[in-house]
Amino acid sequence: MLLISIVSQFLLLVRLLNNKLKIISGKYKSRTIHIPDKKNLKPTKSYIREVLFNVIDIHRCETSLDLFSGSGILSLEAISRGVKNSIIVESDKELVKSIKTNLSHFDIKDVVIINKKVELFLKNLKIAYFDIIFIDPPYGTPLLEYTLDYLNKNDFLRKNKYLYFERYKNDNCNYLKYILNTHNVVKDLSIGDVSYTIAVSKNI
Repeated sequence: MLLISIVSQFLLLVRLLNNKLKIISGKYKSRTIHIPDKKNLKPTKSYIREVLFNVIDIHRCETSLDLFSGSGILSLEAISRGVKNSIIVESDKELVKSIKTNLSHFDIKDVVIINKKVELFLKNLKIAYFDIIFIDPPYGTPLLEYTLDYLNKNDFLRKNKYLYFERYKNDNCNYLKYILNTHNVVKDLSIGDVSYTIAVSKNI
């Protein structure tokens, strides 16, 4: 019984640690956000976030669009470093509630949170330009290809400065074909079971 109790406490501790994320740098450096315990939630790893924001020249950026936001950590990291206006799009109501709670805890107000499927959001979005676009859809779905194709065909990438997207490592789809006319790929790497791409506008 003692062994079972120790194992249970250990698993609880692991869950609690996994439900916290730390902001790496900027105004809210080392501050912690709390996230729901959801099986399919896969926040961008701190190592990848560090690589991403070492590539982004944040002084060039005022706006960001976070599609399939999940925990909201990418937007919070961008805001912490100086992005002034962000749009966060997430279809899961529990995750949206969590994002709002974390933003409120930091007293962050210049953020628009859209509780809607990305496909519906994009169809209703008038032409707009975002300095940074994050795309991190659920693995094993056609949503990344759909999103990149839509952004490309509808001219959302032309003035975008930095583009980041994530997918499962064993996903063999050729996503780069949607961005090579507008962006140069800076990083296209894998860590663990995650592959990620960071691209910079050819106009920079």
